[in-house]
Amino acid sequence: MPFTGKSFARLVLVLFTGSGLLGGPKAMAQTISPDSVVVVANRLVEGSVEVASVYIKERGIPEANLIVVETAQDLRINRQRYLETLHNPILETLMARSLIIGLEGEVDALGRKSVTLIDNPIRYMVLCYGVPAIIPNSTVTEEMDRPLRERHFRGARLALVEQFVEGPLSKTEASVDGELALLLQRDVPLKGFFPNPYFRNRTPQSVRDIIKVTRLDGPSPEAVLTLLENTFLGEKNGLKGRAYVDEDGRGGSYQLGNDWMARTAEAFASWGFDLQHDTTRPTFAPTARFDAPVLYAGWYAQSVVGPFGLPGFRFPPGAIAAHLHSGSARMLRSPDQGWVGPLVERGVSATFGNVAEPYLRFTHHFDLFFQALGEGWNLADAAYYALPVLSWQAVTIGDPLYQPFKVGLEEQLSRAEWGSGDPLDAYVFLRQARLLDLDEKGKESRAVLERGMELTESPALALTFSDLLSRRAQRRFARDKLARYSKADLTVPTTWGLFAAIADRLRELGRPKEAVEIFQGLEQQEIPEKVLLAFLRRGIQAAEDAGKSELAASWRIRVDPPPPPPETTETDPETGLPEVAGDPSEEENAP
Repeated sequence: MPFTGKSFARLVLVLFTGSGLLGGPKAMAQTISPDSVVVVANRLVEGSVEVASVYIKERGIPEANLIVVETAQDLRINRQRYLETLHNPILETLMARSLIIGLEGEVDALGRKSVTLIDNPIRYMVLCYGVPAIIPNSTVTEEMDRPLRERHFRGARLALVEQFVEGPLSKTEASVDGELALLLQRDVPLKGFFPNPYFRNRTPQSVRDIIKVTRLDGPSPEAVLTLLENTFLGEKNGLKGRAYVDEDGRGGSYQLGNDWMARTAEAFASWGFDLQHDTTRPTFAPTARFDAPVLYAGWYAQSVVGPFGLPGFRFPPGAIAAHLHSGSARMLRSPDQGWVGPLVERGVSATFGNVAEPYLRFTHHFDLFFQALGEGWNLADAAYYALPVLSWQAVTIGDPLYQPFKVGLEEQLSRAEWGSGDPLDAYVFLRQARLLDLDEKGKESRAVLERGMELTESPALALTFSDLLSRRAQRRFARDKLARYSKADLTVPTTWGLFAAIADRLRELGRPKEAVEIFQGLEQQEIPEKVLLAFLRRGIQAAEDAGKSELAASWRIRVDPPPPPPETTETDPETGLPEVAGDPSEEENAP
């Protein structure tokens, strides 16, 4: 993914930081009308229209804003068919229904219809399951494309005319989403990318000729409908859970991505989320604590790994998770290949990725994306604020209107105090306690944790509270808070790492017997063998400390089985040479 050309890096600084658009995002003050959303479905793919119908009903989007096309049924679509079945029909329908106001323009040399825009109330486009996502490379001559680039790239951006002549940035492959975002533009070049005027733009209302495109897509219509259900629950109740950031650990050309992750971690922590921040090269291990992952940002693995691969893994409602990889959305309809599809399959509400190599600087900037969401922006506005280029490789999955922080922490606490019955309320109390800790209000923080434990009986709260008590040299109380969880329900995969962490802490606090009970409980679950062995390795010392030497020995043999004994060969006592077995057929035929 990294692209390290120094001259081009300098050019990027000119293109994207010299426009006076730097600075933090501001919350969107205006109310977004459902009329500003157009929805596209593919009549030829089963489930596509159903997803669209459910979405427009839930969001109150007018029926006239639903456009049903007949296009390719595969994820990939060639350039010509894209124009004939997506670009041109969508533009024609928008004009015919007066969803945009403009004058019909000329058809260009590539066959693209165009419009001279007068007014555009459409701000968002949603592509539903079944609409193709990838336009492969196609042949375009420099004689055809160069005049288009010269028309669009002026001033500091004129250098892009030469950068796109040949080399890694001259390709024409792109996401359908990135192309449809430019539906209202005229004479867009095919080679390379198109600078996104929304990038770092704090006044996006000023841009009227770019449509922000997201998609409701994934491995199946059922998975997408679950995404929508979780989205509406998350928006109604606010985000409840922990935050996880997984850096790559390498420097050099990878440092930029790690910087994004580090700043994302700082944002999560500043919002009070209980944070697991890994700065090493490997991704999170399957045995890592990974309970209630409502926020996740990480890189760099080709396909879903670690805790996400555990059987039955599910995200809490409203979760936003993204993994940085060049082809994270290349197979977005696969439940186990890449990242985007598997995350949707596991119940995420919003994610993003790339259908082909984007190069690091030209994909979503994770820190900008999450910071914008935290300021109250909706999914589409945050995604486009964080995306430097269009007509390139990015896709954003989710409802563009989704506002994960629409319900604030104060309201969440009020609901939890009234006893909502949601076990995830424990993380609301935990978040408030973390914020009080940041303000150095330790006494108030402890009171919040105690109140949360009264209402939720949460192992996550108990572990945090025991840490607090241990720091205050109150080890006996810390042990008592955790000991009750030695016989807890261990059937939920996302809690395995949490309970293993509790077992580790119990051993450290001098309660190895309870720790052993937890590891024995894990041994009874349907955990993949390699993962289970990693848990049991942690339990060996607890078994030793508890005086269960036989159990410790059995776990040790299971985790590190002894090598098989070497093969022995009998020797002839007279010669000392290895004996050679005779031919059995000869023995049978001997007199």
